[in-house]
Amino acid sequence: MFDEPTEQQVAAGDDLLWGCQEIADYIGLSLHEVQYLIRKKKLPIGRLGPKLLFASKRQLRRHLTSSTQLIEKESAA
Repeated sequence: MFDEPTEQQVAAGDDLLWGCQEIADYIGLSLHEVQYLIRKKKLPIGRLGPKLLFASKRQLRRHLTSSTQLIEKESAA
């Protein structure tokens, strides 16, 4: 689904997404959906102060992949 970044990209900071809109664009959800998931603590995000949010592409991929696998297991049962 997502390509793993190279170690050089991660080291250069290309792994970080800044703000809700970048996170939403990256994972293919609307801004409102991402804000809801953040409020419910369903996404692995960090904060710098009260308003500036950031997320690691690698952590988002890992989180979404594991969440998808859980949903598939539950629906198969």
